[in-house]
Amino acid sequence: MVKIAVRLMGGAGFACLALTGSALAEGSVGARSPAPECTADVHYDQNGKSWPGYYAEDADGRHCVPFTATHKLAPDGYKGDYYVDEFTDAKVRAAWADCLRQGPACSDPVRERAKTFIRPPFAATGTVNPFGKIDPDGDVDLNDIRRPKFFGQAPYAEKIAEVDSRTWIVEVEVPSERYEHDALNVPPSKTWKVRGWYIEGKGVENGQGDLVRPLVVMVGGRSIETTAIHDPKDERVWVYNAGKGTYDTAKFPGSTEVWGSLQWREYLRKLNEAGFDVLTLDKRAHGISGGLDTSNTVEQARDIFRAVDAFETGKGLRIAGPNGTVLTGDAAAGKLLAGQKARDVQLLIGGASQGSLVTSHAMYLNFVCDRAFEEANEACGAPLGYNVKAGIALAEFVHAVGYTPRVLIEGLLRSEYHVPYIPTGEILGSVPEWPAVFLGRGLWDMAGGLEGALDVYDRGTGLKEIAVVRGPHAEGAAGPENVAHLQDRIVAFSKAVIHGDGEVPGAAKFSNLRELVLSAPPVWEESMKPAGN
Repeated sequence: MVKIAVRLMGGAGFACLALTGSALAEGSVGARSPAPECTADVHYDQNGKSWPGYYAEDADGRHCVPFTATHKLAPDGYKGDYYVDEFTDAKVRAAWADCLRQGPACSDPVRERAKTFIRPPFAATGTVNPFGKIDPDGDVDLNDIRRPKFFGQAPYAEKIAEVDSRTWIVEVEVPSERYEHDALNVPPSKTWKVRGWYIEGKGVENGQGDLVRPLVVMVGGRSIETTAIHDPKDERVWVYNAGKGTYDTAKFPGSTEVWGSLQWREYLRKLNEAGFDVLTLDKRAHGISGGLDTSNTVEQARDIFRAVDAFETGKGLRIAGPNGTVLTGDAAAGKLLAGQKARDVQLLIGGASQGSLVTSHAMYLNFVCDRAFEEANEACGAPLGYNVKAGIALAEFVHAVGYTPRVLIEGLLRSEYHVPYIPTGEILGSVPEWPAVFLGRGLWDMAGGLEGALDVYDRGTGLKEIAVVRGPHAEGAAGPENVAHLQDRIVAFSKAVIHGDGEVPGAAKFSNLRELVLSAPPVWEESMKPAGN
């Protein structure tokens, strides 16, 4: 292996002090991959110096293309499946217990970082334009929620408006959580309502010449709100700070409620354009959905299956159609899913960033073990057994906590708050059970080493694809061409799943890390255009 010093600077709580207590991590490449050939600075969103890279011969010359190195490789001579066996739920809890024994010098910085994940609900929708602002924990008129056509008006002119005539506003009742009961005085009997859009599709060809009606469930990233405004004039998520020489996250008071919601809605539109029914729900404590905990990704995964069940039975369901008619309970049962049963409809479950955490847990619950991860040593219930055909992960965390320098924070969240966030080794170990897997990410994604994506890919036993771009973590932040590339790859993959193809047309081919890095289109995220690289 080759070792390189890599700075993992602190975006969204992912600083490496979560594992080591230091701002520097020792990054490595594994034996299957060639040694890095060069180093390059990474601008947005890490402002990092001298990240490892490989040379690419672009049309405008030779450039060093950086990537996120693996912060921790298996020790020499290790026997076993390191990233599964050494990063289980039990192991991350034990790591936090050991940190507590070391005293405040270890535990206090971790507690400070954990505040990022134990926080009030995200509620930006309606802060620029009051239409669409609701009380998500109250009794809501579903027609007060923004529909796709809202985003077709000036100055937004989003293509998502095209789907309005086939979109339903949906509301599903879900139970409250252990953390809410213990820490926030929420009665165990309390329920919340999660809300979003269900967009009906025209059908997808299944390989036998028939049109079928699969459902793609897409879960947004942390802080993404389905119906939040993103003004298209706010093109960049960053602003250059000339005084510090850094690329800082921009703010857009009075114009944009949540940057990235525009790109997210385009992922939904393109999947629907390809014929898929598409469901997106704001996660608990995000946007138009109720709840007080933003971070329990296992409960957020269960909400997917709760919603699909409700579409069949009508239990706890309200829906509002394009004409404004609201249907409740039995009257709403069977209106969605093209009349299919919840256990029969072909499901593709996907998400970005936190949505990929939700996706990973949903796949584990469905194929391996029904488990909450709220307590140590929980029993493993029978897998849920829905007709899930694929997991789709953007800004992916399927690689789990072993590739993400967040062990102590995860141990704290689970041990003290009963909140599982990032998947542990059990989930990475479940990937061979997934029927198909798609991974999309930026090369210098701060969420974990790029070799983690290779590890997930190698574990896949069915249809699989990795699509990478020259960009950072967020699925909407790599620039229009790169975002369109990821959107188009997801559509191609999803169609191939339903068609029953043995491989995905146009998918990148690679055998090691260097080839994966060089498979990215030769398009740079704007802060990284190669002057000075």
